[in-house]
Amino acid sequence: MLVSEDYPWGKLLREYATYCAVGCINVAIFAALYYWLHGMDLSERFPAAAAWAIAYFVSSWQAHFLHRWLTFESPTGYTKSLTVMLTIYTVLWAISTASIAYFSDTLGYNHIYTWAANTAAFGFFAFLALRIFAFPLSDGRISRKERLEQYKERRRS
Repeated sequence: MLVSEDYPWGKLLREYATYCAVGCINVAIFAALYYWLHGMDLSERFPAAAAWAIAYFVSSWQAHFLHRWLTFESPTGYTKSLTVMLTIYTVLWAISTASIAYFSDTLGYNHIYTWAANTAAFGFFAFLALRIFAFPLSDGRISRKERLEQYKERRRS
């Protein structure tokens, strides 16, 4: 269950707010990559979809790093959370790439508006999937300070 006594609505909403704040960094990098790649005309028939697909994939790696350190207070192992996160992002990537190809490249909607709508819609779904599957509450919780201390200890060893 997503909300419980140990993880009330207030905590979920604070975590979502952090996700959105960290997501602004992710989105800025994603937007810059998308804009740059769209200008390169990677595909004659699907220029927006091609730029979206590549920028989404590249920015997913960076998003994992930031969300693991700043958003989710989960002790889930790096490899496990990365694998699950990339699986989630791959599913969302496929659906969102088809969406942007349809709305922008087929129907002719402005690719910036389509990009913004896709980013907002799929960002919320990503948060829920990451909280439930990549960084599950069943793994426990670890504060950012404790995570930093563990990192420092590993570096000293």
